[in-house]
Amino acid sequence: MKEYYKIGEISALYGIGTDSLRYYEEIGILKPRRDANGYRMYSISDIRTLNILRDLRSIGFSMEEIKTHLANFDLASTLSLFAREITVIDEKMQTLQKLKNQLTERMTEIQTHLEETDTEKPYIAQLPPRKILQLSENVYRDEDLDFIIKKLQKEKEEQLYLIGNGNIGATIPLSSIETGHYGHFNSVFYIVDGNHYDTLLPAGQYFCTTVCGSYEQMPAAWQDFFSALKNSGYTAIGDPLELYMIDNHDTGNEAEYITRLQVQVRS
Repeated sequence: MKEYYKIGEISALYGIGTDSLRYYEEIGILKPRRDANGYRMYSISDIRTLNILRDLRSIGFSMEEIKTHLANFDLASTLSLFAREITVIDEKMQTLQKLKNQLTERMTEIQTHLEETDTEKPYIAQLPPRKILQLSENVYRDEDLDFIIKKLQKEKEEQLYLIGNGNIGATIPLSSIETGHYGHFNSVFYIVDGNHYDTLLPAGQYFCTTVCGSYEQMPAAWQDFFSALKNSGYTAIGDPLELYMIDNHDTGNEAEYITRLQVQVRS
């Protein structure tokens, strides 16, 4: 076995570029000697260091952490380093498990919605109070809703994901719908579980229906909805709601959109 190896040999052995080896030298982790022609020559000690570096990088340590560790390490510092990284890994696993659960639930929701693809006749439902995170902001174009939804998601980014979330909705001023002016939204919201929420959608009786397909049909859908409401003997007492059960976060095919329309009513 040779005592020293050239940079090309080390590069081929580890499958890494010579630029990376030069970078490790630049930040002080590897310390090759120079031969009479100025070529870098790596010792067995450098190879041992590179072995440790590659293992620690594969675990997830930063170059700065590795550099600090290799500067003066013993068994106690190695155990301490591993213990800290286990804590970080546990936190990442919890985050990933939460995301996995959410996506699994969303897949089940989407499948359920697909089994109910026919446009429903309006019906009365008794709904419980629903906790929501809400951003009240006037929007006068349907296409601007995505921006406001993203703005709410940004403010609540620790709680919300856009993909895998079927609890997104918007409120529409009752006066706008009653006068046939669709396109004015006065808030967006997410229905959430847990103790962290902004306000509640009140419990009560709701007049409901489901619309399948492009948002271009929403003005007509709302007109039909309120015509049916007028004939039902009930009166709207709150701002109408659009709930985006399947939307452009789930599919690029507008024909697959499913939107639920709701408004709280009294008889």
